[in-house]
Amino acid sequence: MTGLTRKRLLGLCAAGFAIGAVAHSTQAALVLDYNAGALVITDGGAGDLDGIVNNQIINNSAIGGFGVSISVGTSNSPGNATNGLLQISSLAIQNSNANAASLQIRLSDVGYTAPGSGANPAMSLSSSFAGTFTNDALGDSASFRSFADPANGQPAIPVVTAPLSFTKNTLTNPEAFSASDSINWARGAGAYSLTNIINMTLAPGGQLNASGTTAAIAVPEPASLGLLGLAAAGLLARRRRRA
Repeated sequence: MTGLTRKRLLGLCAAGFAIGAVAHSTQAALVLDYNAGALVITDGGAGDLDGIVNNQIINNSAIGGFGVSISVGTSNSPGNATNGLLQISSLAIQNSNANAASLQIRLSDVGYTAPGSGANPAMSLSSSFAGTFTNDALGDSASFRSFADPANGQPAIPVVTAPLSFTKNTLTNPEAFSASDSINWARGAGAYSLTNIINMTLAPGGQLNASGTTAAIAVPEPASLGLLGLAAAGLLARRRRRA
């Protein structure tokens, strides 16, 4: 092999390695999927209307006879001192089937390293869901659940909140709903993941507009709670002396 040929080969190998490295670095962890993987959209991939990797997915899809518009599904991975956040900010769905039908929408992300730590693993998983039924029949339903995984799996499964479930039970249109729930859990020393799932069953022509938020929040250590209690007691005593 001549020196020139060797140089060309090394150059091609280096270029291939660089391309592979770029492809790996731009792989998105934020994933939106419908009906447990029947249609999968990754951040910046096909179906994400903004076309860039930026911790958000914007999508309009027709899936299972439903027309779906998601204004924005977002993640703040790797999180911050306040929370690890995963949310669908605006979801509009209409059932175009001739009969009642069901749809599942799942949003998930990995690589959350904050808040909390292995030294302070106590966490709270908060779940909030709100929206309206419009042009729906009595009995149409929607539910939302939040999940966390200390082992950073995708989708997250082990830690799950109680379902926030709603059924249209009046003739009012639109009929609004909202609720929240939380559960305590313990994160590990490494990264964790978050997932949320919306399930719905709508009559023909039924419409759902909704937003769902999953938040991982660090729970203060007992020592910190004690200090807060002492500070509050001191403030109360000072007010009493002034009175």
